[in-house]
Amino acid sequence: MAKKSKTETTKKRVANAAKTGVDTVRDIAGQAIRAAAVAAAGVALHRTAQALRGGARTAEGAAAQPLPPARPQARRATRRAQAKKAAARPAKKKASRRRLSR
Repeated sequence: MAKKSKTETTKKRVANAAKTGVDTVRDIAGQAIRAAAVAAAGVALHRTAQALRGGARTAEGAAAQPLPPARPQARRATRRAQAKKAAARPAKKKASRRRLSR
């Protein structure tokens, strides 16, 4: 058997330690991702349930109350009323145009 130098054995030990560390980090990251996914799904389901409950309450309330009486449609302002409004407003100044003299 050939002798191995101390540097080679140290390299192998460091590489093995790094591999073990990477595996550990990978496991922890996977667990964190799973926990985040479960939490996000829980929040989404909770919010959806709240929205559905709120919609059901609104539908029940709308069905329980009678409709308000229909209002008559507003008539368009007559020409006379439009003229009164126009008279009440201040008049706009007309821009004076100068003619160029030649």
